[in-house]
Amino acid sequence: MENKNIISRFNLYQKERFPLAVLIFTTASVVLSSAAVAIPKGNGVFDNLDILIVSFITLILFMFHIRVLDEYKDYRFDSEYHGDRPVQKGIISLKELLILNIAGLFVQVLINLFISPTAFLFWLVAFGYTIIAGNEFFMGKWIKKKFFLYNFLNLLQLLFLQFYLYEMIEPSFSFKNELLTIHFVFVLFNVGVLEFGRKLKTKDEETKGRDTYSSRLGIKRASSIFIAICLIVYGLFAFMFFKIDGNPFLFLISLIALNIVTFSTIYYVHIKNKQSTLILQGIAALFYIAMHLLLVFSKI
Repeated sequence: MENKNIISRFNLYQKERFPLAVLIFTTASVVLSSAAVAIPKGNGVFDNLDILIVSFITLILFMFHIRVLDEYKDYRFDSEYHGDRPVQKGIISLKELLILNIAGLFVQVLINLFISPTAFLFWLVAFGYTIIAGNEFFMGKWIKKKFFLYNFLNLLQLLFLQFYLYEMIEPSFSFKNELLTIHFVFVLFNVGVLEFGRKLKTKDEETKGRDTYSSRLGIKRASSIFIAICLIVYGLFAFMFFKIDGNPFLFLISLIALNIVTFSTIYYVHIKNKQSTLILQGIAALFYIAMHLLLVFSKI
């Protein structure tokens, strides 16, 4: 495997551990929906395309940075319970991932200092938090035993970056803007949709590491919480949608999306096979994207 060039090996790695085919769309959707709610009335979502492009690149590279830190801190755990993962199989090494990450960090610093030094300060705060998270919040094995708290604290890495995104799109943004505040909470729960969706498995897919919500809560209980998160996301979406005078036809599409994610969850609970798991994970990603993009289409 080492004879293959780094691009080929990274491609194999990203398909499993950093799926760009999905992340391109999920990232673009949150950047665009943030623009839709943050820009002043009368402005177009795509008026500052350069800002949107820089924000998109930064978010993708920043998430890769988080992924690499996770590979380092979870190396022993993954080696014990997930020996089929790319790093464990020797497809790519931790050192190679680190070099790629350093290059990505350099790009982020360079473009953000040039475009918006103020937004870069928010980026630095988010980056600092990733370093804390990468060191297990300086609480060692104790925090890892607190499964739900540990996962929540790790999710905050992306939420701190949301402040950066708002500042990039609308300098001197304020949470006195009711729509922006609701959007921030919306982003929090929508990230929860992806997080919960990807950690719902069947018994045959579980490992002794018990690092999924289905293994900790049971399939039915975990699925119920997943649906509850989707409903909260949809409620927040509906509030923003009507605040920006969304098109009724687009709202109908949103209802269809809610029904699809609900029925795919019911299917997963009753069928309990790998196919139902993959369907649920795919629908969760589509639901996430739909909720963001329908806000964007309402503003265009």
